[in-house]
Amino acid sequence: MERFAPSKAKAEAALKKALTTIQASTATEVKRETRLSDLGERFLLSKADRAPRTVETYTHSVRKVIVPRIGDLAVTEATADRLQRTLNAIAAENGPGEAKKARAVLSGMMGLAARSDAVKTNPVRELAPIQAKAVGATPVPLSELPGLLEKLAADEQAAASGLADIVMFIAGTGARITEAIGLDVGDVEGSVVTIRKSKTKAGERRITVPAAVADRLKTLCSGEHRVGPLFPTPLGKRRDRRNISGEWQATRERLGLGDYTFHSFRKTVGTALDQAGLSPRDVAEYLGHTNPSLTMNTYMSKKVGGSRAADALESLMHIRED
Repeated sequence: MERFAPSKAKAEAALKKALTTIQASTATEVKRETRLSDLGERFLLSKADRAPRTVETYTHSVRKVIVPRIGDLAVTEATADRLQRTLNAIAAENGPGEAKKARAVLSGMMGLAARSDAVKTNPVRELAPIQAKAVGATPVPLSELPGLLEKLAADEQAAASGLADIVMFIAGTGARITEAIGLDVGDVEGSVVTIRKSKTKAGERRITVPAAVADRLKTLCSGEHRVGPLFPTPLGKRRDRRNISGEWQATRERLGLGDYTFHSFRKTVGTALDQAGLSPRDVAEYLGHTNPSLTMNTYMSKKVGGSRAADALESLMHIRED
């Protein structure tokens, strides 16, 4: 748990108050009148020993998705009908992926209530499955990518925050956003980058980056921060995946860059490498995939256009000079 305030003393006071509130709400057994907001905190405490990313996902679902909608309901008021309508609303507003996470968390929360005899059965078991399928990321057309990068690099806000550097790196390597923000300065050796923090074993790899990316990384590594995160926050801390994703969404909307996610660039890189004549195995190794067939089916799109080039990734990073 963390709390922020203008001063250290106020932050500590806010943190102590929050801890006291949680202790008060979780010290007693779950009853029929227990609020879902309190039940959610009990659920989070029961999962505190899970992997940090899992805890982060649970916390976001409880505090940012579920509680703002139905946190004031008593346990007995969380009927199957109400929970179904809540999940339908989450799916419509936040997407089916977020709704599936919320359903899993609600099932855990109501399971705690059922084991405390606050409800007879877990109502989440009666809910209909979430049928909607999330739409995959749209690749950036190869012909549009240089202009997008140029526009982003010229934006003072994106440049000052470091967002432009992150997007340039992802667009030139196809790295996942979690891999990019997990890099340290020590992971860069000239034009070779070692990706260590990946979601799979195959994702841990050493790749040679385009010259334009290598030149920018050389500048970043030679600044004041010679150790620590390669793409730090303005305060020098490691970036949070959700925060940087939100910053990118706001920036692309402000600059009119299109509805492209970080994963869009990954698909574009896969396409560029495919059109440059690399084998599925070569592309899979560069992107950090275990199975080349996944690379072929998902990342080698033939619909984004662009011509074959001797050096596809170098062409991707070309930004016109004034």
